[in-house]
Amino acid sequence: MNLFDKVKPVFYIDEEMESILAEIDEKLNSIELNDKQRKKYLISKSKVRSIHSSLAIEANSLSLFDVEKISENKHVLGKKGEVQEVKNAIEVYNHIHEYNYKSEGHLVKAHQVMMKYFDEDNGGYRNHGEGVKRKNEIIYIAPESILVPSLMNSLFEYMNNSDLNVILLAAVFHYYFISIHPFSDGNGRVARFWVSLMLMNYNEKFEFIPVEEEIYLNQEEYYASIAECHNNGNANVFIKFILKTIGISLDKIIKNNSFVTNDIQNRIVELITNNNRITQNEIANIIGVNVRTIKRHFKLLIDNAIIERIGSDKTGYWQILK
Repeated sequence: MNLFDKVKPVFYIDEEMESILAEIDEKLNSIELNDKQRKKYLISKSKVRSIHSSLAIEANSLSLFDVEKISENKHVLGKKGEVQEVKNAIEVYNHIHEYNYKSEGHLVKAHQVMMKYFDEDNGGYRNHGEGVKRKNEIIYIAPESILVPSLMNSLFEYMNNSDLNVILLAAVFHYYFISIHPFSDGNGRVARFWVSLMLMNYNEKFEFIPVEEEIYLNQEEYYASIAECHNNGNANVFIKFILKTIGISLDKIIKNNSFVTNDIQNRIVELITNNNRITQNEIANIIGVNVRTIKRHFKLLIDNAIIERIGSDKTGYWQILK
């Protein structure tokens, strides 16, 4: 990627991206959580999973259970440095609502807390060359340090002036931030935290959806997509990776929590109650949405054991389970 003193994001929004974004919005709309205690519990668990996953990507060996104990101010056996990494991340995530994703100063402050006690220049941009090494091989050389301040300034200028969907903007930011590699250490964990911050600004439900965990589970693809974008000269592959990762994270929340429902699903159940042999095409026509959307909601209802199909597609019928 050619970077001089200005960041000029290169990407194009195709039909696949638009389709995934539409699906993400539908999935978000399907999540209803009115129980305050349940919501508080899920947010707490999500925070622990996000922190564990983001640090595990950086080779922190502490378990999910260890991270949870540290978040509860309990003692754990582990390397002092790794325990401090967790404590720092907990401090940042606990104050996530105090950060403005459009503020470069806030990002620097987040890095300062995230890397507290580790780097002499934490909270400041690097003053030396930096590269990314994998398996003792340098796979990427970051821009010269003298360019970092102007590059970061232009990245946030882009953030403040962009009219992109915030989910897309989060993916674009993540890729170009990593490409600039502005800090001596902690770039990955700060980038993932900033994406979570941006997603929460898009929809508060992202507060109990640990997207970092899905990145951790697919970290080889995560790194490969970044490398491919470096070679291609555009951010498309990485943007699609992030969009799909968010979609999968939402799928898991929906599948594992029976409280999920929405107006379309309620309407489907109502129509099946009145006519258990009604077809998905008929339901699509009645509700006024496309069949693909109806099929997706049927799958959610089936996965959550709310309805099931009895008999064949042609001669069978729908049964409501709860």
